[in-house]
Amino acid sequence: MFFYLALAVLMLLPLLGVWFMVKRVPDSKRSLILVAAATILLTPSWAPVTITVVLVPFGFLFFVTLFTLSWVELAGLVSLFPIWHAIAFPVTALISYFVIRKRPSNNSFKAGGSAAA
Repeated sequence: MFFYLALAVLMLLPLLGVWFMVKRVPDSKRSLILVAAATILLTPSWAPVTITVVLVPFGFLFFVTLFTLSWVELAGLVSLFPIWHAIAFPVTALISYFVIRKRPSNNSFKAGGSAAA
């Protein structure tokens, strides 16, 4: 579990990058992009390590695949635990959706028509 949490903190860096890039996008599209990015980066997945498997964020596997271009191996890792991933991806998407919807919008700081003086 510690290994997952350590790598999940590392996966928050690209997620923060996505958040900064979509700041000026309309709220509905911004939520969709952030939920998709959070789901890809933070979904717990299993990765084989020598004679055992460890829990890692899917984003870690995705970045390794992105740099090595071994897409077939990524599909093989996902197919090792198909029921796990069939449950983990939607649950992570729902949790990230509720977390993202709770964040304050940029509209709360816009000046209104009246000012208290």
